[in-house]
Amino acid sequence: MEGELSCENPEVTNLDLETDELQDDVSDGSNMSSPEHDSNSNEYGSEHDAGSYTAEEDTVVIRDMADIKKISVENFHLTDISKYEFASLDVAYKFYCWFAKMSGFSVRKGHVIRNRERHVLQQTFLCSREGFRHSQGLNPEDRQRQQKNTTRCGCMAKCRVHIDIRSRRWYVTVFEFEHNHELLNGTMCGFLPAYRKMAQGDIDEIERNRTAGIRPYQVYGSMANASGGFHKVGFVKKDLYNQVGKQRKEVYSDTCRAVRYLRDLSTKDPLMFVTHSIDLERRLERLFWCDGESRKNYEIFGDVVAFDATYRKNKYNCPFVVFSGVNHHNQTIVFATGIVTRETEETYVWLLEQFLTAMNGKHPLSVITDGDLAMRNAIRRVFPTSHHRLCAWHLLRNASSNIGIPECMSHLKRCMLGDMEVDKFENLWSEMVEKFRLQDNNWVKDMYEKRKMWATAHIRGSFFAGIRTTSRCEALHSHIGQFLHSRINMTDFVQQFHRCLTFFRFREIEADFQSNYGEPVLQTSMRSIEKSAAKQFTKEIFLLFRSILKNAVLLRITGSVELSTGYIFNVSKYCGDGSEWYVTFCEEPIDFKCSCLRMESLGLPCDHILATMLYLDFDQLPECLVLPRWSKYAKDSIRDTYASGSLYWDAQPAARFSAIVQMCKVAAELVFNDLEEYNHIVDILGGEIRRLKIKRNDQSGDQSGELSPVLQTGIEEVDILNPDVVRTKGCGAMPNGTPSNHRSHRSCGVCRVVGHNKRSCPHVHTTPLGGDTQYSASESRHYYDDSYEFVGQSGYERQY
Repeated sequence: MEGELSCENPEVTNLDLETDELQDDVSDGSNMSSPEHDSNSNEYGSEHDAGSYTAEEDTVVIRDMADIKKISVENFHLTDISKYEFASLDVAYKFYCWFAKMSGFSVRKGHVIRNRERHVLQQTFLCSREGFRHSQGLNPEDRQRQQKNTTRCGCMAKCRVHIDIRSRRWYVTVFEFEHNHELLNGTMCGFLPAYRKMAQGDIDEIERNRTAGIRPYQVYGSMANASGGFHKVGFVKKDLYNQVGKQRKEVYSDTCRAVRYLRDLSTKDPLMFVTHSIDLERRLERLFWCDGESRKNYEIFGDVVAFDATYRKNKYNCPFVVFSGVNHHNQTIVFATGIVTRETEETYVWLLEQFLTAMNGKHPLSVITDGDLAMRNAIRRVFPTSHHRLCAWHLLRNASSNIGIPECMSHLKRCMLGDMEVDKFENLWSEMVEKFRLQDNNWVKDMYEKRKMWATAHIRGSFFAGIRTTSRCEALHSHIGQFLHSRINMTDFVQQFHRCLTFFRFREIEADFQSNYGEPVLQTSMRSIEKSAAKQFTKEIFLLFRSILKNAVLLRITGSVELSTGYIFNVSKYCGDGSEWYVTFCEEPIDFKCSCLRMESLGLPCDHILATMLYLDFDQLPECLVLPRWSKYAKDSIRDTYASGSLYWDAQPAARFSAIVQMCKVAAELVFNDLEEYNHIVDILGGEIRRLKIKRNDQSGDQSGELSPVLQTGIEEVDILNPDVVRTKGCGAMPNGTPSNHRSHRSCGVCRVVGHNKRSCPHVHTTPLGGDTQYSASESRHYYDDSYEFVGQSGYERQY
């Protein structure tokens, strides 16, 4: 190419060149040798000693990227390069990068000449394929990865610029365009590493999507859709994955960054509580935190606490412990969370003590767990006055494996969940033990010793808000699992959990709206009582109350006894089995008590009390039967002290960023075909960008002597190493000599040999007409015995 710049592909002119996307140096993975780097500064003597030149009258001054983009590629001649002057060295570099991208190659910075004051006088910009690759590392025997293609071919194309001392502008002294390699067309030129550097806006968008739990490949597809195609994104998927990995490795300790993130939340949430402990090697041992809204919620709904540990939610396999409860909409809420490395009694004691400290010493009335021994002992030590209930679901699951009699499960379930008197429970238990001959079963004996922790007959009267299992914890873990996985690091884990927490709190706001907007349609004949309950209870609790109210019409009063302070009414079912309940009514103040104790256990009046109210002609639900935690006004006492608690996650900056990006895209679609309008928009944006950069530099200079809020609170002083990968309960012992990442192989169900299944097993007989496979018991046993010896000799593990 001589004289005039030719462009093989007209589409090259449509490629966008961002001012911040230019790469300083393009490397192919090894050190390079170049005569340009080794040149002696004396060869430039006449050029940089003079430091000035005589400018022509038609000189064109290029001040920024906006001026560069105004140059017409079709009318550009190489001879025109002599009339260009650049306001700075950076502008000169951007001009050559723009020229290179239009031509089909990329640029890297070369030799620099400085004066005695270390000011740059001259710099050379080279073709990225200049020089040659060193022979070091080219031996295939010394490499485990496939070698990359050799890209250095000794190309001599370059551009050298020098500063004019008088005007402080830069001009071109050498411009070599002859390449010894083929130039790329517009489509392939975009794959050069120099033009695949992400803009800060792209990095911010990737970070926002990553913190929202969106996987990188989904982010790349979304960006391609917004850009109009994958070829317009500006980088490839590998670059996106590299950027995600770079963001995760910004600090030397992932756990240290997670703790800093939690402590940084205290700048938005003054009630944030974070504490941790480390071992002798300064590795994280325990981490506990809860935010201000969780602490305020505990003041209202902290009468019942369920906590359970879940596993495989982070790459360290550290168990994740969640303290949860129930709000006035019967929804699961989170009080506090913790991450531990060992599930010992002392660990759970530490968690419960920190929980008690964060909640200002308030003990829960009841605690529900899955029956873990370490948890049980810790609760006994820290919460001695709280009633501990074992999860019914875990008990029934353990019963099926420890008893092994399917017919026994229905009897055990009745003893466990049946609402009955203690005497009746004892009779049913004795009948079950005798019928299925469980007198010598140690698990059954142990269960009977702990009957006051799981039998409804023994725990009636203790408030549990209707919770009998830890299924709410399991449901919470399942929802969290949609955002978390076993390969996520600690920082992303904490951030994703808080994003999930904001979703749960948004559901509460939505439920508040459903409870306060409109009135439910009355469905029973007791309309006055039903309407009174609808005004006081939330929607979900009202639906439960209405089902109880419907059952009240099936009861009748069979007798009464007058007392000095009220009455005792006998209540029984219409045409029932003869069972009776006793409802005590006190006139001053109005109060109801029932022998079934459901009001004390659930917090809602039972059908026996409602039947007595109908008998006494009550038309309003008395206050004694409305538990404040179930009412619409349960959180009024804390709403003013924490008005915007559910919305402490501030997404407004992200929304503003998306809005301005969308506006720029619309403007680009409107002006890219109109050169006059295009130049007008570029001038406006260029001026605004310069103004904003000057403003930001002034602000950063004014605040250079001030400490940031993070430093002032001591967050930067956190020094914690990542925990070791732990083995949690239920993993089982590893066989001797088996590595931790060993992957077991599936074996045949007939002969137990690895490498085939029972359908292709050579020892299975197939009927001539294509019927079912058949083999005798003796043959199966014979092959089973032979396979044991064969598998042992071959070194395979025997699979069951």
